[in-house]
Amino acid sequence: MTTPLTIAVIGHGEAGSLIAGGLAAAGAQVVGYDPVAPKKPTVPMAASVEEAIADADVVLSLNSSTVAVRVAEQIAPLLADDAIYADLNTGTPALKRKLAALFRPGVFADVAVMKPVPGLAEKVPLGVSGDAAHEFIARMERFGMSLDYVSEMPGEATARNLIRSLLAKGMAGVIIDSLWAAESMGLHDWAYDEILREFDSMSASTAKHYLTGTAQHVKRRQIEMVDVVEMLTEVGYESTMVAPIEFTYGRVLHGKKIPFSKVIDDD
Repeated sequence: MTTPLTIAVIGHGEAGSLIAGGLAAAGAQVVGYDPVAPKKPTVPMAASVEEAIADADVVLSLNSSTVAVRVAEQIAPLLADDAIYADLNTGTPALKRKLAALFRPGVFADVAVMKPVPGLAEKVPLGVSGDAAHEFIARMERFGMSLDYVSEMPGEATARNLIRSLLAKGMAGVIIDSLWAAESMGLHDWAYDEILREFDSMSASTAKHYLTGTAQHVKRRQIEMVDVVEMLTEVGYESTMVAPIEFTYGRVLHGKKIPFSKVIDDD
C-alpha cells in the first residue's frame, strides 16, 4: 500500500490553485497557503506558512520570481528533515541556483512549468532539475503528473523553459508586428487570414525548411527584408521586429552556423 503524501502548495493564484486542486483530486493530501486569502480555494487553506508546511513531504512554491527568495528563506529553516522543496516559479537559472543554496543538500528541485496550466492542472508538463529531482519525481509520479528529469543542476530545467519562452514570445511578437504593418496599409484582414492559413499548414518539416532554406538563401532573404523596410518606410510604419531579423541574417552571412540546417546544392 502506498504511503499517503502530504503536499503544501504555497501560493494560491491561478496556477497554484489548479495544481493544488488537481493533486487533491488525484489522491494527495494537500494544504495551501497564500497571504491573500483566495475567494474560491481548491484545497484546505492554512493560516500561516508554518502551519502549511508542518507535516509536508513536498512543498511546492508557486508565487512569482519577485518573492521566490523571500519565500524560500522563510521556509528553509522550517522544512522537515525528509521534505522536498520544489520551486515552480518563473525565474532565471541564476535565481534557481541562489534558491538551491538556501537548502540542505538533497532538498531542492527546480521545476519548470513547460506549458500553460489552465486546462492541464497537475498534468501540465514539468521539467525537473536539482539535487532532489529524482526524489521529487519518485514522490509525485503516482498522481499521473507529466515529469521530465533534466539533471541534478538547479537552473537547467528553468533554462529549457526560458528557451521555449523565447520561441513562443518571439513568434507572438512577429505576428503582432506583421499585423501592425498590415494595418498601416489597410491589409490587416487579409494578413490575419494569411497568418492562420500559414499556421494551419505547419509541421515539424516547416521548422527544418526554415533552417535549411535560410542557410541556403540567406542573401536573398536579406534583400527581401530590405524591400520590406522600404515599403514600410513609405507608409510610415516603424517595425519592431525587422531590425533584429536583419541582425540575425547578418550574423549568418558573416559565417555563424545555423544549428540543424543542411545546405543543399541548388541545381
